[in-house]
Amino acid sequence: MEYLDKENLILGCGNPLFGDDGFGTEFVKKLKDEKIEEKYNNLAVIDCGSGISPFLNLINSSKHKIKNLYIIDCGDFKGKLGDVLVLDGKEVQSEGFIKSSHSMNIPHEICNFSSNVKLILVQGNVDTNNMELRMNTEVKNAFGKVQSVINSFMEESQ
Repeated sequence: MEYLDKENLILGCGNPLFGDDGFGTEFVKKLKDEKIEEKYNNLAVIDCGSGISPFLNLINSSKHKIKNLYIIDCGDFKGKLGDVLVLDGKEVQSEGFIKSSHSMNIPHEICNFSSNVKLILVQGNVDTNNMELRMNTEVKNAFGKVQSVINSFMEESQ
């Protein structure tokens, strides 16, 4: 669990079996392919699939050095397909408009977190009743936007 010793942690969550919902996991694969953890040695990147709750609970109950936690997900915040929304963890605690396909209750999961939490959401078609292996083009095009957000956060943390 070396990621507990890093100052920055990116958790990509989602389920690629539901098309757009797989954004977080696909984004993390892209970061790993680009070897971002070598560029920023204080960063760990994890694909947690649709099981983000156990990771958050483990981190919360562990001694860790994480200062910044970035959660990458696809959700429905009533934006246009492919829009990117960045929320501070404190903002998320009061927001009731985010629909995610995960069973986690985002505000509940992060309310007691000691780290700085940023939720980076991409507007997608989130429908757990429809298995669609294809991600919408607009959602795929958000990869660059989210990467810019992550790069900015990482530069600030150096």
